[in-house]
Amino acid sequence: MAVFKDAEEVYKYIGGAFTAAVNDPKFIEATKGTGLVIRLIQTDPDCEMTIDWEGQKVLTGAAADSVPHNVQLRMSSDNSNRFWQGKLNFTLAMAQRKVKLDGKRSVALKLLPLTGGIFETYLATLQADGRDDLIVS
Repeated sequence: MAVFKDAEEVYKYIGGAFTAAVNDPKFIEATKGTGLVIRLIQTDPDCEMTIDWEGQKVLTGAAADSVPHNVQLRMSSDNSNRFWQGKLNFTLAMAQRKVKLDGKRSVALKLLPLTGGIFETYLATLQADGRDDLIVS
């Protein structure tokens, strides 16, 4: 059984963490001039997000469909939940094909050292909402 009940929960929690990140000065500086637009496709529940780092916006669902992207990440929503809590090793998950990365890999991989801020925001949001069921120990 999936950890999220529907796509709206994914958008609220994971999308919310990205919304905070695209407005974080560290990410703004790190993505400046890169044109980085990431499409995040998740399964179970199925949902899509587009994170436009320079445009500082996160689009979800049908709104994410029409935006051109240069990196695509595909994973289950369960693996996404684990990853955004810092509980899934990205490199190992790619090797095991739990995460598929297509496109401008070099730029996307440069952001990995900054993901700790997203991990913190995501976990804090889950805790604030009492969503212990989503927290990976």
